[in-house]
Amino acid sequence: MPLTKKEAADYLACSVRSIEAYTVKGELTPARAKGMRGDINLYDESELDRIKTKREQVVYVQRPPESITSSPTALQNTTSAVTSFASNDAVKSLLIDVIREAFSAATAPQQLRHKTFLTVEEAAVMTSLKPRTLLRLIREKKLKAKKIGNSWRIAPLDLDKLQK
Repeated sequence: MPLTKKEAADYLACSVRSIEAYTVKGELTPARAKGMRGDINLYDESELDRIKTKREQVVYVQRPPESITSSPTALQNTTSAVTSFASNDAVKSLLIDVIREAFSAATAPQQLRHKTFLTVEEAAVMTSLKPRTLLRLIREKKLKAKKIGNSWRIAPLDLDKLQK
């Protein structure tokens, strides 16, 4: 039984704009029918079911706490747990890639500390502040920085002074 755009959105538990986006991407191909105010799109339930299963396969992984990432064997333990947990090879490789990315992101601030100057984005990673906030602090002269070309550079020592 064909569904209208609103009914399709309710069926997928998403917005009408999401249905329109699926249509533009070519993931949904609606049939056209005459409505009271012109042509309307009608969506097939089997296509909606295909998108629903695709959306359910998305895996969200939370970033590990820093106490876990400081252990050298933590990455090996986590990847071995994923290998025993996931049955599909594609899911295993995806999860392992996400875990490796999370571990490298968690250790990034320690690696940045050895640089002479940091970009605003790198300073934002180290301080957990937004780049916009750091730029405001530079403008207000509360954070010492040097302008090189079109971008600001910040010394890690100046970030330490800011945090104290």
